[in-house]
Amino acid sequence: MKARFNGKCVECGEAIKTGKEILKNSKDQWVHKACSDIEEELP
Repeated sequence: MKARFNGKCVECGEAIKTGKEILKNSKDQWVHKACSDIEEELP
């Protein structure tokens, strides 16, 4: 999913910019796709 708003990744502390790929982590928080601790679900 692409970020619709700017934010901050709770895993790495870096900014999440609008349009970047994001996923939820195991704590149900939005993080960078590369920072997620769970695998992306495939359709």
